[in-house]
Amino acid sequence: MIMWIHPVLQTLAALLSLYVLYLGWVRFRFAHLGHKGIVFQWKRHVAQGTAVMTVWALAFVIGLGAAWNNWHVIGITELHYQLGLVMLPMIIFGLGTGVVMDRVKAKRRLLPLAHGVVNALLVLMALCQLYTGVIIIRDMLLA
Repeated sequence: MIMWIHPVLQTLAALLSLYVLYLGWVRFRFAHLGHKGIVFQWKRHVAQGTAVMTVWALAFVIGLGAAWNNWHVIGITELHYQLGLVMLPMIIFGLGTGVVMDRVKAKRRLLPLAHGVVNALLVLMALCQLYTGVIIIRDMLLA
């Protein structure tokens, strides 16, 4: 059963991350591309972005537990595992910079840009994780 919690949580978080990325794109257009009349849904972006990052980190740990429970080894999923390891510090960075920007309001250009770039990369990596995860389910769980 634990083996299925990880992919379900990660899939839901990846799907929600696309919406959070869209909200961030709206902010980017206003702040960096000069588009006017745009309303950035700050609280929604923060709440849902925090949820995504928290689920990604929690489901990473659950994935490690699921691998250990099922195969008695971690890292057996190779690229999937390695991408997860790369994502973890990026998740911490994205969450940390988001908390700083939410709690300490100020005019900034570089921190939101770094936050957005790292988090956009995270979304792309999460989509790669979905792909590799489907292969793992097909080849290692359903075979």
